[in-house]
Amino acid sequence: MKRFFQYICYLLYRCVIFGFRITPFWLLYLQSDILSFLFFRVFRYRVKVVDRNLERCFPEKSKKERDQIKKKYYSFMVDVMLESFKGYTYPANKLQKHLVYDDKSLFEKFYKEGKSMIVALGHQGNWEWPTQTALYEYQHHFVAFFKPLKNPFINKFTEKCRESRGTHLCAIDKTRFAFSLREKYPVGFCMAGDQNSTNMKRSIWADFLGIKTACLPGTEIYAKLLDLPVVFMWSQRIKRGYYRQYFTLITDKPSECQPGEITQRYMTLLEEAIRKQPEIWLWSHKRWKNYKNEKGEIVRDFYSNL
Repeated sequence: MKRFFQYICYLLYRCVIFGFRITPFWLLYLQSDILSFLFFRVFRYRVKVVDRNLERCFPEKSKKERDQIKKKYYSFMVDVMLESFKGYTYPANKLQKHLVYDDKSLFEKFYKEGKSMIVALGHQGNWEWPTQTALYEYQHHFVAFFKPLKNPFINKFTEKCRESRGTHLCAIDKTRFAFSLREKYPVGFCMAGDQNSTNMKRSIWADFLGIKTACLPGTEIYAKLLDLPVVFMWSQRIKRGYYRQYFTLITDKPSECQPGEITQRYMTLLEEAIRKQPEIWLWSHKRWKNYKNEKGEIVRDFYSNL
């Protein structure tokens, strides 16, 4: 019975995706305006989480300024969700006009040297579209890590949509296996490290937006283990539906970096990108379920009473 309902949900999902396929962008954003109003004003989706995050990260800003960021964020949050759905079936040559890459020299340099690399990114800007256009912009093969969806039918369909553009998807529990692909050809391994880290023993602690933050260790571990260069990718939203991607070299000599250095450089660059356009980062995520206070003690009640 459970599988039957999962299949029904899958069919409905396919109908939604087809609807976005034939929906022009102007209508897409009209729908987004309606949905963002519902999420923000009616359902109040994680409004308290967003308030708590913004208040802690931007204490220097007034409540009015933080409320302006919050309002813009809800508009962006729905925009990027609908843009992602449309991107599954939108022609790649047209999608390239919506996502421009600023500089390709780092990628070209590593490819000529036959080197794979780690592309460290965050949930900032439209993080879905790069996986759907990278094949048409760069010579590297690309692998993106993801957490499988609970519905196997929807999961298989979304994987197929993403991989049809040339980016191989790998479940996070098979990360180690995916890195073996570098033995065949130069690969760009896309790793988002701005999610909440639950394993305190393995976490790397870094300063991020004024908070001592527990960070996922994967990027640093694999960079050092396999001697892979690390490149930071961040996004600027030019206007609705148009983005420009930028790249900064974190290190091309990971073995020479001190423990935690790669992670701290990544978090510093991500913070700089967020401060440029704070409304295009994922503020509704419970990023700081665990953090360290001024005494260096781990605190786990950042989102209590919400």
